[in-house]
Amino acid sequence: MAETLNFQQMAADIVQLVGGTGNIQSVSHCMTRLRFVLKAEDKADTAAIKKIKGVLGVVSAGGQYMVVLGKNLPPVFEAVQKQFNLTEGKNTDENLDKDLVPEKKPLTVKSAAMAVLGYVSASVSPMITGLVAGGMLKVLLLIITLIDAGFSETTTYTLLSGVADACFYFMPIFVAYGAAKKLGSTPIYAMLCAASLLHGNYTSLVAAGEPVTLLGLPVRLMSYSSSLLPALLLTLCACYLEKFFNKIIPGIFKSLLVGLCTVTVTMIAGYVVLAPIGGYIGNYLAIVFGFLGDTVGPIAIAVLAACLPWLVMCGMHLALVPFMTQALTNPGYDAVFRPAFILHNMVEGGACIGVALRAKSAEFRSEALGIAFGCIVAGVTEPAIYGINLPRKSPMIGVMAGGAAGGIVAGLLGARVYVMGCSTILALPIFQQTILAAAVAVVVAIVVSAVVTFILNPEKNSENA
Repeated sequence: MAETLNFQQMAADIVQLVGGTGNIQSVSHCMTRLRFVLKAEDKADTAAIKKIKGVLGVVSAGGQYMVVLGKNLPPVFEAVQKQFNLTEGKNTDENLDKDLVPEKKPLTVKSAAMAVLGYVSASVSPMITGLVAGGMLKVLLLIITLIDAGFSETTTYTLLSGVADACFYFMPIFVAYGAAKKLGSTPIYAMLCAASLLHGNYTSLVAAGEPVTLLGLPVRLMSYSSSLLPALLLTLCACYLEKFFNKIIPGIFKSLLVGLCTVTVTMIAGYVVLAPIGGYIGNYLAIVFGFLGDTVGPIAIAVLAACLPWLVMCGMHLALVPFMTQALTNPGYDAVFRPAFILHNMVEGGACIGVALRAKSAEFRSEALGIAFGCIVAGVTEPAIYGINLPRKSPMIGVMAGGAAGGIVAGLLGARVYVMGCSTILALPIFQQTILAAAVAVVVAIVVSAVVTFILNPEKNSENA
């Protein structure tokens, strides 16, 4: 009971300190962070939020204000929903006559890049837990089929594999939902447009391969299942069209005509221009991913794994999730991103082991080893980053060294991820036939991180002070 009251108080304090419900445009979460889109971030009292017991840190990046909670996230998020009626992704200001940004600012390359980053990150974050759930179910089915090959011929396997694949196949719909929430538009319009790309009427035309026109305009036939970019472009178009039609259509006809005009015009542009553009960009990205994995894989993984602790602290790591999913779709494997993510979690744990080996206090040693276990087995790194490694500074060198060493080994041995999964040691089966290469890279990463941290981390700094 005390824990429930504590989580309720944490939720109340956080909401109050971010500026109250009136300052919250939307709220969502990932694995360890409560993610707010605030109307005015300067109203948030970051210093006070960091002092709340159970809060591991605060990060502002990509248009999101993120409160790092680690294992405390689920009960706190639930308390936020119940106490303040803030459902996931709920937009508290749905006046589409307002601009997407309240204040006009000069457009620069940096601001444009950050706007794109914020849009992509916010669009992807609501579906991450679903992707992981589907990926881990695929891993479980894979393990069962390795034990019993005949299981793949059963109806049980067929039905469960459908569940595992659903989040990936219908990804455009989920992306459209997150993108619409980010833009403050009506999600069902964007989801309807994305779903039309997967409807049997369209997919049958793709399968037939005959020339198709829409209002006399040629339609480029492509498969958009498991795609991201077409949905992002369609949602952006639908958002601005909805705003436009809300302005020009009289109030008495809005409920009848705004949705009709929005989805119709969006999909005329979508079938003819927007979806093919997104598809082509995705294909070119696949070429880039293939090049990285086949030619400069060791360097690419090493650099990314070494930089990930800083990307995670800035909240920018989510911007890489679309590239992971795109790579798994085409060329069909991820040789860079997920391997680097897994290695990063391993080295955070390895650095905690190095700190624990230096510690004089048995209590702190036990705490550090427990956090290391959480990194390696559960894939939760925030307690390690904010509680142990970053405050002591030198363990971060061990983290980067271990990530680089593991990345080089993973690239040289050809480690590749074939299905989505968590970034933990328990998810090694997602590497399938390259699992041995991944296992060797993981061991190297943990050992190097622990050894470098042990050498560089002074014993006096290992105390829980």
